Amino acid sequence: MKNGYWYKFLRVDLNKGTIKEENFSENLAKKYIGGAGMAAWYLKREVPPDVNALDPENRLIFTTGPFQATKIPGAAKFSIVSRSPLTGIFADSAAGARWGISFKKCGYDMVIIQGKSRYPVYLYVKDNQAILYDASDLWGKDSREADSILSDIYPGASIATIGPAGENCIAIANIQVDNFSSAGRCGLGAVMGAKKLKAVIVNGSLATRVYDDDYLAELENQFRKRAAKTAIGLRKEGTISGIVPGEKNGNLPLKNFSMVGWEKEAKKIGIPGYAKILKPKPHACIYCPIACHRSLNVTFSDGFAYKGSGPEYETLAMLGANCLIDDLEMLVKINDYCNRMGIDTISAGSLAAFAMEALERGHCGNYKPDYSFGWGNGRGLMKFLEELVHNTGFGGLFSEGIKKVSQIFGDQTMNYACHVKGLDIPAQDPRVYYNLSINYATGNRGACHMRAYSQIATMGALLPEVGISVAPKPNTLEGASHVVKIYQDFTAVYNSCVLCQFMIWGGIGLSDMVKILNAITGWNMSIKEFMECGERIFNFQRLLNIAYGISGKDDTLPQRIFEPSTSGPRAYQTPREGFEEVLKEYYKERGWDEKGIPYRERLASLKIEL
Repeated sequence: MKNGYWYKFLRVDLNKGTIKEENFSENLAKKYIGGAGMAAWYLKREVPPDVNALDPENRLIFTTGPFQATKIPGAAKFSIVSRSPLTGIFADSAAGARWGISFKKCGYDMVIIQGKSRYPVYLYVKDNQAILYDASDLWGKDSREADSILSDIYPGASIATIGPAGENCIAIANIQVDNFSSAGRCGLGAVMGAKKLKAVIVNGSLATRVYDDDYLAELENQFRKRAAKTAIGLRKEGTISGIVPGEKNGNLPLKNFSMVGWEKEAKKIGIPGYAKILKPKPHACIYCPIACHRSLNVTFSDGFAYKGSGPEYETLAMLGANCLIDDLEMLVKINDYCNRMGIDTISAGSLAAFAMEALERGHCGNYKPDYSFGWGNGRGLMKFLEELVHNTGFGGLFSEGIKKVSQIFGDQTMNYACHVKGLDIPAQDPRVYYNLSINYATGNRGACHMRAYSQIATMGALLPEVGISVAPKPNTLEGASHVVKIYQDFTAVYNSCVLCQFMIWGGIGLSDMVKILNAITGWNMSIKEFMECGERIFNFQRLLNIAYGISGKDDTLPQRIFEPSTSGPRAYQTPREGFEEVLKEYYKERGWDEKGIPYRERLASLKIEL
């Protein structure tokens, strides 16, 4: 290894059952860094528009960046990239636990998986070697069962596995990692299942090397102490702390984003109810002093015993509040089921809420469940998810995602199908944080609060090094085009380094990121060059999506998000007024034409070769 990279990756061809090593250049690393940036470059090169997400020739890319060669807090993250079966466009999904660090120590930066096996297999990677094994005995087992079996065979290894949803190619299937983290969004578990790949297991022990060991060790120590102190609230209560404040300011989604006012119920599933009933403990990814995950060890009055990862903000918000379910014990059971089956809880909650509203409005035609299902009904929700996972009954109608099922039910449902480009809107409301409307509309994987994270600017997480030194007001689009563009570029390079974005709350800012990168690589990159990498990566991902059929007509939001409430904390708030004008400003700032396509001059200035 040299300066944070091995400059080599594995290519696994499941058609042939072969594995070989390939190399990449330092020049490519300097342009696209790693993670979601470099993987996008390979995806565009190898997956043409006529290759669909579940086709054997689609690629599934597990990738690290230079930060996985370190013990920097947040470096546990890694990226998985492919063409999404949920959206049909570029997809990157990040996970934590120990996988990224352990894989880097195997002697590789990335693994590209292509083809489809004739029978179920898993991939095992150790120091400078990789082997495919028969996984027929694991096929059909849930992700926790598979993880337990494989952990016994490979003690100390880190395991990324799919559950039955992935095996069944359900469009919202995720990839579970070490039984507590997940690459949740975009349905990449379905790509894995289509390839008959049950798991990717890594167990590296090779020493990683960086440019300046002493300075990096100093930075690791400094940022570990800073993150522990700065993000103490996140350690204490986890992301669950966002439920009650979210209800208070109107950010918490209620009844498919149509309602406000759920104070008593929010306290039941958020703080203090969550802490009082479940008594969670912090659970950390490797090298992280924050420990935002929650670990549970509970037994309920009905005899249900659970030991494992607890539901977090997005799960409680989307499967709980958005479906008006305030039964915390039921939500723990539903969360456990989703994790075992391997489905994204954000999309699962979105689909369920959409189904409840469509039934209530009589928009499902002759399609109806043969069980009680509707707002506040936790048992009905569990039955719906069981059908969705196994593609049976009423729930099975939703197995291809919200965009497809809204087309089945007809145009009358489009206004309240809450997605952008097929990716369900998460539990962050653009009617509270207006700049999210531009971010969601233009995001390269669809509606995502993390691929820009622009709402944090309104909360005071600023980037003064590039001119964002004053927090914008949350309920205005003034200046949103610039703020969104800058934060999209920042998070594009962030997810290429790769680092957990919660480290922003741990006090690791833009200048710090550049210091870390230079200590690892010795590139002496400036802040301007670093941000240019982010802009290059974001535009390259946009080009990939254009090849997959996306244009300006798709940069929009569902009507529901333009509908204001008439009471409560966000009364009469909507980003509707001025949205189209600000979107045009955003295109102009990006150097894109009126159809959202980058001008050749802008691509040339970013050194993007067509």
